[in-house]
Amino acid sequence: MSSPAAALERIAAQPDDSREELVFQPSPETSVGIELELQILDRETGDLAAGAVRLLQVCAEEKIEGVTAEFFQSTIEIKTGVCRDVGEVRETLVPKLRRLRNLATSLGYDLAFGGTHPFSRASASAVFPSPRYQRIQTEMAWLAQHGVVFGLHVHVGMPDGDLAIGVINTLVQYLPHLLALSANSPFYQGVDTGLASARAMLFRLTPHAELPHYFPNWNGFRHYVEVMRACRAIASTKDIYWDIRPRPRIGTIEFRVCDMPATLADALGLAALIRSLVIASQRLLEERPRLQRGDLRRYWIALENKWLASRYGLEAQCIRTPGRPPQPLARDLVHLIERLLPVARESGDYPFLAALSPLDGFESGADRQRRVYRETGDWKAVIDGMKRWLEEEE
Repeated sequence: MSSPAAALERIAAQPDDSREELVFQPSPETSVGIELELQILDRETGDLAAGAVRLLQVCAEEKIEGVTAEFFQSTIEIKTGVCRDVGEVRETLVPKLRRLRNLATSLGYDLAFGGTHPFSRASASAVFPSPRYQRIQTEMAWLAQHGVVFGLHVHVGMPDGDLAIGVINTLVQYLPHLLALSANSPFYQGVDTGLASARAMLFRLTPHAELPHYFPNWNGFRHYVEVMRACRAIASTKDIYWDIRPRPRIGTIEFRVCDMPATLADALGLAALIRSLVIASQRLLEERPRLQRGDLRRYWIALENKWLASRYGLEAQCIRTPGRPPQPLARDLVHLIERLLPVARESGDYPFLAALSPLDGFESGADRQRRVYRETGDWKAVIDGMKRWLEEEE
């Protein structure tokens, strides 16, 4: 058995890609992978617990791969490798999640799904002891303590950088829809924020976060990264935390807009929706390459729609066309899913995308948390619900 110090050294090690070449490494076409940021809870109090070091040490001893640290010690991240479809994502995640949950239980912890913790005090959160995270804490100062948030990240493989930028330009308009569907953070530090996704607003405090900047092509993005490096504003593309960003070293675009949803089934549905969007967008751009430059107005409108989605969730009214009345975001999302079902049927993701319908019966994580608290007035009941993320798979 390795010593705690040796295990911690391995856990804290971060890949150094500060010298990465900004050459987009092709990925298997529309491959998919996801990352889940789980809350580590004290089993007695239900509060966040700084358990990442202990849990990661045991995972290293048990040779459980794909479990890594995040910024705060109350977070554990579990990720898949490169998968051919969402079905393979599920096959990879379910046994790993069960094993991780069992290990956490043996150490006195629970694991929960949620974009924020309902009542934990951010000032009590400890940063994971790695040089990169400690550097970020120093740079962000007081702001760092308000980033105790948890998200779902979905990677989709792309063949080249220009197409990656083109897909981002096309799909930025749907980032609010993904946020509304995943919204699962209504409470923060014991207060009902009035938001469906407090996480989305809190994450805006992070430098280089929010919507992506607009670029007409891959060279535009390369030039941006080179300028920001020369300014020492970033060390690598890992320091860019946009809601959707290119990852040239691994050949993907990464969607980061989603809250950590209420259940694994919801996470798989979101992954299927995102992958279907990418496939449909890629086909469109291959047929009509001129559309890769996108429309800058979509970025302007998406910023407003993202605010509306974070505030009202699926009850939001979204702007689709300048000068025309807003329309219900949920209705727009229903039509979007209907258009994408044939794409999902071809790709093998149909069961996961179809599970999101009918949307009029869908209860978001934010709505569920609020309903439970209204019915019980008990934070423990809310936390108990957040711990039932795998029950549909059992």
